[in-house]
Amino acid sequence: MRLIRPLAGLATVAVLAALSGCGVSEADIKPGVAASVDDAEVSLDQVEESYGDTCEVLKGSADLLQGGFTGAELRGIVVQQLVVNEVARMIAEENGLDADTLERKAAEQARISFGFAPDEEDDASIPVFAASSFLSSVVSEVVDPTLTEKELVEPGPKYQEYLEQWQTEHDIEVNPLFDQVDFAQDASTALLSEVSTGVSDAATVRSQLDDLRAAAAQGDSAAQGEITATIQDLPQSQACAVEAESAEPEPTLPIPLENPNGGQG
Repeated sequence: MRLIRPLAGLATVAVLAALSGCGVSEADIKPGVAASVDDAEVSLDQVEESYGDTCEVLKGSADLLQGGFTGAELRGIVVQQLVVNEVARMIAEENGLDADTLERKAAEQARISFGFAPDEEDDASIPVFAASSFLSSVVSEVVDPTLTEKELVEPGPKYQEYLEQWQTEHDIEVNPLFDQVDFAQDASTALLSEVSTGVSDAATVRSQLDDLRAAAAQGDSAAQGEITATIQDLPQSQACAVEAESAEPEPTLPIPLENPNGGQG
């Protein structure tokens, strides 16, 4: 699983899908909890708030939205990023690092990269966009403080090995509604269609979208159009997408009124 530093102008899949979950969750999660990292919890309410704000940010940029996401896709990504945020904080605290300062720097980078206004300081999407950068900065301090900017974006073996080992020593549990978080899984090979819950219409749509996204990544412009159309066909509550503009009705010509005088002036 590769962690990708969020930067303005990158495609959303690169910005948000820093983690690709896979595998079926067998976690025994308490009601109202989306995920837990040891004793720290991410609530379903927190996920919904972050989902709403994240979707609003994405809808503000066609380059970021990339045709849109199903609600399940984006909620899954939000959960994964909030888990990453908790992991970063724990690693920092375990190694005597100033977690608050590192998290604040990552959040500031996200605000600048995504063009947040000063009055949006508490936007619930900021931890989502900042999580990967936060974790990168923390792990780089632990593994090798001399890592270059490129190595932070594309971590080397030592970085990856550290995260994999850390996960074996801690409990990361995710609600079966969402994809699992696995640091041993490389995002370039993980399939988003490997959902945690049973087969459903939503899972079928998601599998179709995965195939279309793979084709679009290879330069298939028609596939990108199909992604947009598929997501726009979903109910608004099940998708994060710009609403399709309805065509303006053609003007109708007025119906001529008969002259009550039989044509006599």
